[in-house]
Amino acid sequence: MRVNIHDLAIGGDGVGRLNDGRIVFVPGSALNDELEIELTEQKDKFARGVIKNILHPGDGRREPPCENIRRGCGGCDWQHLDEDAQAEAKISVVESALRKLQQEEIPEVGYVSGPNSVGYRTTVRVGIEEGRAAYRGRSSNDLVQVSDCLVAHSSIQEIIAGGFFGNAAEAVIRVGSRTGDRLVLGEPSAEGFVLPEEVQIIGRNEARKGKKAFITEEVAGINWRISAQSFFQSSPEGAEMLVALAAEWLDQKNAGERAMVDLYAGVGLFSGTVGDWFDKVTAVESSISATLDAEHNLGDHVTIVRSNVEKWVPELADVVIADPPRGGLKQEAVDVISATRAPHVMLVSCDAGALSRDSSLLRTAGYQLDQVDVLDMFPQTSHVEVVTGWIRY
Repeated sequence: MRVNIHDLAIGGDGVGRLNDGRIVFVPGSALNDELEIELTEQKDKFARGVIKNILHPGDGRREPPCENIRRGCGGCDWQHLDEDAQAEAKISVVESALRKLQQEEIPEVGYVSGPNSVGYRTTVRVGIEEGRAAYRGRSSNDLVQVSDCLVAHSSIQEIIAGGFFGNAAEAVIRVGSRTGDRLVLGEPSAEGFVLPEEVQIIGRNEARKGKKAFITEEVAGINWRISAQSFFQSSPEGAEMLVALAAEWLDQKNAGERAMVDLYAGVGLFSGTVGDWFDKVTAVESSISATLDAEHNLGDHVTIVRSNVEKWVPELADVVIADPPRGGLKQEAVDVISATRAPHVMLVSCDAGALSRDSSLLRTAGYQLDQVDVLDMFPQTSHVEVVTGWIRY
């Protein structure tokens, strides 16, 4: 059947409408595509389909620059859009998510482009097929073997191209692009791995028993220890973008210098940068490996609390910075933020749907949206990173 794509949804799929009025989601489509599709799933109120033929290409559609996409790789779901179309779509998705707020006026959504659209990722997760690196296929768990990756850093490329990963199911490849460190974490183990000599190799089974392996990466003039199981941003440039936005907004709002709370603190990125402006910083993080890294990375003025954010006993603060996982804050964490009575809250969201839900909760808790910026930290994909600033009213 024939459909026109009139929007791009959270998650990257194109949105069309069937003759019976139902919404249909179509991966790999562009705004204003005229498509012939085949339905793959049907529900009462919506359906899903796949492209069988592009009748008329829409705005910003291009031929994907990576051969792996044509082979079925689903790692970069927006390679078929040029850079301008990707940027416009990400802004549009965030604007749509924020329109649900019961607020008279929504701030203009800013856009910060990344320094590179290719070769930027310093951490990738690959599946393993017959000992070789592979990515999941589009909208499936099928594996597509790859010998290169358009968005991976060059020091990861060598590992993808020539590495042998034994009988592992998955591997996480992590590099320090500014230090040269390289590390591979095998899941469930790293038995039988054959990699370049200087690459650290560790299995998840070994890490669980206390074996340590980490890289060092330089961000904002600081060397950060990042262990195999710890979270860090997709690139040092992306991390610096986050720090710069936080510093600019806090300075602009004259947010104070007494107490800052860093929720979901990870290895301490915000505590160790803008946190230096404050007399007291409390960093709350549940991951064992990340809190150990934070203890190594941060100064004595930072109190590190190993706890789930929802179970942490709130302290009064001038500023709260929260960088939760993809699911967002949810009600329990918003209650914790509210209990700090912080006049200024900065939220980092990595999913537009979670941003919409969290924005509604923060609004109900007495905060007003002051600033919104989309950071394009994941070019070639529909993934969005959004920084919002909130002021207690």
